[in-house]
Amino acid sequence: MSDRGLRVAAALVALAWLGVAAYLTWAHYADESVICVTGGGCDTVQESTYSEIAGIPVAALGVVAYAAILALVTWDTPAARLAAAAIALVGLLFSSYLLVLQLFVIDAICVWCVANDVVIAPALAVLTGLRLRTTP
Repeated sequence: MSDRGLRVAAALVALAWLGVAAYLTWAHYADESVICVTGGGCDTVQESTYSEIAGIPVAALGVVAYAAILALVTWDTPAARLAAAAIALVGLLFSSYLLVLQLFVIDAICVWCVANDVVIAPALAVLTGLRLRTTP
């Protein structure tokens, strides 16, 4: 895949999940239930003590991270590439932690969260990491 293709793919992934994180953040502050599959544990996860860090919803942290990656992919300098890859790697590690919490501590699964934890975070980490191999 070309650098342009990697850049576009990373931007599209970040933009799509920026929207999802914004939706989950809105649901948190509006005290609304999120759209979830029947029998899903979205509300249980959203209402758990692990859904916030220092009073900030985890989804809001996702908004910040995805917006930052989107901006850095657009900026496209060597420093921006490194910063985007670092944010994506931290996001992947944090997503892994959150997945473990859902499976073994909260004992509930949020499909939005799992989609991020299992598919999107690794994809974004790979896409941004691959971009480090080429120069702008």
